[in-house]
Amino acid sequence: MAEESFLADEFLRQLMSVGEVDLLVGIPSYNNAATLGQTLQSVEESLRQNFVRERAAILNVDGGSTDDTRQVFEQSADPRGASHKGLTSLRTIHRISCQYDKSPSQGWALRNIVAAADLLRARACAIISPATANVTSSWVANLVRPAYREGLDFVAPLYVRSRFQGLLARDLLYPMTRAVFGQRIRELYADEWGFSGRLASQCLEKDVWHEEAVRARPQAWMAITAIGGGLKCGQYFLGPKGAAPAGTGPDIVEAIRQTVGNFFWCMETNQAYWLSRSNSQPVSTFGPDHELSSDGIPPSPEKIFELFRSGVNGLEPILASILAPDTHAQIKAIALSDPTKFHFAMELWVKTLYEFAASYHHMVLNRDHLVQALVPLYRGKLYSFLLEHANSSGEEMEAQSEILCQEFERQKPYLVERWTAKS
Repeated sequence: MAEESFLADEFLRQLMSVGEVDLLVGIPSYNNAATLGQTLQSVEESLRQNFVRERAAILNVDGGSTDDTRQVFEQSADPRGASHKGLTSLRTIHRISCQYDKSPSQGWALRNIVAAADLLRARACAIISPATANVTSSWVANLVRPAYREGLDFVAPLYVRSRFQGLLARDLLYPMTRAVFGQRIRELYADEWGFSGRLASQCLEKDVWHEEAVRARPQAWMAITAIGGGLKCGQYFLGPKGAAPAGTGPDIVEAIRQTVGNFFWCMETNQAYWLSRSNSQPVSTFGPDHELSSDGIPPSPEKIFELFRSGVNGLEPILASILAPDTHAQIKAIALSDPTKFHFAMELWVKTLYEFAASYHHMVLNRDHLVQALVPLYRGKLYSFLLEHANSSGEEMEAQSEILCQEFERQKPYLVERWTAKS
């Protein structure tokens, strides 16, 4: 049985009253009163439609909401209310709730969910974000079913993306994680995902929950734990994902701190697994493995280049300590180029990221400062991308992304060389 000391007494009493379940759906919340009700309805509809005979529980873990989020969950707790449109189940769908802290943390939320999964002996679980405006009942089933019936241990989502959406994942996170860890999982930093009870128990036993990387972004860590443990990963196409309202997500500095910082930490803690591996393999995929729509407005490029240029100049001594002299010289050279003819070559971009990762490993300076120093360089790559693909079709952009992925894989020996070099 998992360690119970961090679970509140009332939460433990709720879990013990439920007994055991087949399925657990966790809903981490923080000030989501406006959308939680619809999310709950979609979760319950999915469980009643698709898992008629299974024992199921819905768990709300709240990070100290100051609105009516917890009241919404409690007041809508009648599982056979009129809102369920006559749907019936042969088993009760249990509702459980807890408040894990007075401030939101994805890692602390996940820790409570995997502890509950372990104590309830759940066979399959899903995380559903109430901040996603268009969660449907099919999403829940498509994340739970592969873990429950297809033998997968980690199930990532796949979404329809507009041409200019998710560019940090397209230009950095997906190709680099694919090259380093060898599995082609596109959405490692999503708000929704599924996993097996076996993976939940293994993650619960890890002594990493106080690490900033896990507290901020536990999704990729969970997937990489599954990969490193030889467990089976896959992905399921969910369709369009409603865009978050402007201003609600982290800015680019914080997004890179959370995601790239998390990924470099995962590289550090799993180096025994990935150092000897080359190439990448597809994973079990349900539906298309990508879909780009032609809509979407590109980010305004006016300030991006100047932020890149000023960052390269202002961070020159820091970049000199992170990058190889030739790499640094090339970046300084393109920072002086004509903005209308600017080009950040993919070979240089890959080399830059691998040198950042190796410098993180060798701790050439404070790791958080190192990750933040990548921000202006990413802006340079983003500006180059926008110039190159202003009029590209989705198919052309996807073809170029695949070439970038292959370049990351081609240069992986350089990463290993830098990583294993004596500092």
